[in-house]
Amino acid sequence: MLLLDEMEGYLQECNNLPFSSKVVVNMEVLYEFMADLRMKLPEEVKRSKRIIDERDKLIEEATQTAKAIDAETKKHVEELLDEHDIRKQAIAKAEELMKEARAAAEEITDGAYKYVDDLLTQNQEVLSEMLEKSNEQYSQYERYLRSQIDVVNKNRESIRKPS
Repeated sequence: MLLLDEMEGYLQECNNLPFSSKVVVNMEVLYEFMADLRMKLPEEVKRSKRIIDERDKLIEEATQTAKAIDAETKKHVEELLDEHDIRKQAIAKAEELMKEARAAAEEITDGAYKYVDDLLTQNQEVLSEMLEKSNEQYSQYERYLRSQIDVVNKNRESIRKPS
């Protein structure tokens, strides 16, 4: 975003052509802006990849947590089953623990998906905005160049000797 703001500031500071709303632009500066823009776009793509990797990590952690809770539940169930008199209580408690473990794992997974989706949405909005501004500035630049070509053609026609 800062690069586009800098580019816009540069274009606003450029000198106007006399008797025209046209602006004189240093092409080297404009090419530098475009090169910087090309360099920054891959950074946004890398940022998206990091967000996806972070989502995968969160999902993996949620899965590991669920597995640990599941193992703990199974261990607890086995301990309860060893006590013959409370077998029914053990089964009920195990089912309750499994239900809680699944609910906790689902909650963690849902939270991770929502977090990653929010980050990806933000990133998508930034990239779309950058693309829109870039296209707009390119269109302005193209119109400027076409108008300059028209001015040159008119100037050439005005200096031609009548035959």
